[in-house]
Order: sequence, then structure tokens, then C-alpha cells
Amino acid sequence: MALNKQNNNSEQEKRSNFTKEACLKLCGGTLLISLAVAFSAILYFSYKDYIHPKHVYGKWIEIGTPDYDTEILTFSERGVFRNERLITTDFEFDGTLITVATGSGQSVYQMSGTFKSPQLKRITPSSPTQRFIKSGYEDTVKSGGGAAKNRRAALSEHFNSKN
Repeated sequence: MALNKQNNNSEQEKRSNFTKEACLKLCGGTLLISLAVAFSAILYFSYKDYIHPKHVYGKWIEIGTPDYDTEILTFSERGVFRNERLITTDFEFDGTLITVATGSGQSVYQMSGTFKSPQLKRITPSSPTQRFIKSGYEDTVKSGGGAAKNRRAALSEHFNSKN
């Protein structure tokens, strides 16, 4: 009878250990899966914010051109405007490239610059080259009016100094 009680206690102890061990494994697995799901959700929502077009909304002013020939691009929820005229109602933004499709073809702009000086560079079509700065950040770049303006000023100074 004493042996039977020992076996009975031993079995209860084994069951107790087994249920504690199983419970710990189950809790650990659940915690690991929960952390993986939370990390995946953070990555997903971070990526969705990165490619949101709100990062390009606003006026973009061409730099390096004379004042009379400066182009202004405006990106908004309503579409893309060039010099206050609607050119398309849709554009694509993947985080670095902005693709604008119009009746005259496709233009691709690349985000460049820094947080303190956000800029766009037109990639397609590649000629003539165009660079834009976001409105409000114009003072972060030199705007000399382009090479032609500098050449005219140098020639004018050269011929005026001969007198």
C-alpha cells in the first residue's frame, strides 16, 4: 500500500510538472508569435507612411532658371499642376520617385536634397535638366539665374570696363 501511494504521488508530480512545462512553452510561443506580428505591423505601417504622397504635396519651384522662365509644379490630392494649370489628376510616388503621366508623355522626378532642403530632380525626360526646391526652402540654395545669366553679366562687365 505504501508503494502504491508513492507511485500515485509520483504520477501526480509528473502530471503537475508536465502541465507547468506545457503552459510555459505555450506562453513562450504565444509571446514570440505576438512579437513577430507586432514587428510586422510596425514595418508595414512605417512603409505605408514612407510612400504616402503627403511627402510631395505642395509647391515645387524650379531652380537655376531666370525668373521669367521659372516653372512651378504643384502636387496635391487633386492632381499635378504646372504653372497653375492642371496637367494630370494622378501621379505615383514610391518613396523616392514621382511618376507623372500626361498626354505628352511620362515625366519621372527623383526626391533629392535633405530634410532641410527638399529637392526634386527630373530624370525623364533627361533634357533639359530641371531641379526643383519645395516652396519655403528657397533660401537654402543659390539661385544665380542659370549659366546664361552669369555669361551675360560677365560679357557686360567685360565690354563696359573697356571704356
